[in-house]
Amino acid sequence: MTAHCAKSGIKMRKYFLSLVALCATFVFLSDQANAQGNNGNLFFGSVIGGVKVDAENILNSETVELDENQRQQLQDRIAGADRDINNDADWRVISFRGLEAVLAESVETGKALPAEVQYMAGLQRIEVVMYDEENNDILLAGPGEGWEVTPEGLVVGSTTGQPVLQLEDFLVAMRTADNARQGQGISVSIDPTEEGARNLRRFYRQNGFTPEMKEMVEDAMGPQNITLTGVPEDSRFAQLLTIADYKMKRLSMGLDASPVAGMPSLLEILQTNNARLSSMAPRFWMETYYEPLAVNADKTVWQIRGQGVKTLTEDGFINRQGEAVDQGRPNKWAQQWADSMTERYEELCTVEPVFCELRNLMDMSVVAAIISREGLLQKAGMEIPMIAGTVTTPAWNAPRTVSTHCSFVRMNNSWLVTASGGVQVDSWAVAENMEEVESTQEILNVASERTADRWWWNAAP
Repeated sequence: MTAHCAKSGIKMRKYFLSLVALCATFVFLSDQANAQGNNGNLFFGSVIGGVKVDAENILNSETVELDENQRQQLQDRIAGADRDINNDADWRVISFRGLEAVLAESVETGKALPAEVQYMAGLQRIEVVMYDEENNDILLAGPGEGWEVTPEGLVVGSTTGQPVLQLEDFLVAMRTADNARQGQGISVSIDPTEEGARNLRRFYRQNGFTPEMKEMVEDAMGPQNITLTGVPEDSRFAQLLTIADYKMKRLSMGLDASPVAGMPSLLEILQTNNARLSSMAPRFWMETYYEPLAVNADKTVWQIRGQGVKTLTEDGFINRQGEAVDQGRPNKWAQQWADSMTERYEELCTVEPVFCELRNLMDMSVVAAIISREGLLQKAGMEIPMIAGTVTTPAWNAPRTVSTHCSFVRMNNSWLVTASGGVQVDSWAVAENMEEVESTQEILNVASERTADRWWWNAAP
């Protein structure tokens, strides 16, 4: 992970101040123009929960909601999907060959993708990748259920209330599998600029700090930079990485109240423990967190296990030139907060959809890495031009910068904190870590028994 933390060494009296990038909760609707590509309007009405990216590529706090007509149009589209989707299934299975064929049909006809295609047949997670040698196919399986549209315009499972997988994210995961293995991999980071850090030091030398100066402090730091690697910056995938990172920072710094019990902000932890440090600059980031893949003896089944996401931290400082320097070790209070987020990640997923969507992205990236690493397309003699690139995904405004916002609590000491960090998707490390588990063979035996003449079906374990 290449993101760096940043802080100013200037001390303040009686107050503990934290600065993070601003994030507001809202939904983001793709219009028909955004959904167009060289194959027409295949996608319709996608939404993203998080911060708005305006036409100048700046994140801002403007709240946008779907009006009732827009939400009803989306509801009507998903209501027209195959009725069998409403039957909950422990294993909902998707055929790669079938998915490729239905995408080719939509490209040929120029019609929008059916709802069951755009929303991956209502899959909640992809838990298993299988090589179906008998049918020269690759199968994906996981829990599936019916769906509904929330008042905000998010398509979620009707039982769990959690976001369903979306095809455009899966296409990006498949197309960037090799990127995830090289260089910086797939990541996002949000960092103050060196100029902003220097301006902030200068401001405190001249003015000190009182709560009334909050907006002046934010102006002094100025906009923070967003850096994305490994995925198209105008993709929904990139938007979700960025939004999840922002939301994490807001929770850590107390700009958003914790939605789950037992997860106080870092500021609350410091205040409760009357921590006495001259300064701190925690860097928080989220990355992949899985158990070893369970595989059968023939290596035709790969079961993805584990929570999927964890939060890490380390401390650092800003030198006089405004350059971020990592110290390579965690601050114990920041570590306590990071651990609490990891421990409560499942709870967060139920109340903050973006964290569930982040895990979906990581699952899909692991799936793509498995398929690439194991050469499954070659084994199946399969070509997937639609999945590989012919189908154009919607283009979103690319997030580039975000305003700085600060929070503070009264302290006995005088500190300044800024939080940087990001998200790191190390899918290949997951794909390379596996152990043989005899019971995985039964998954293939069950899932490969097709119960419908279509590209997806339900299987009973």
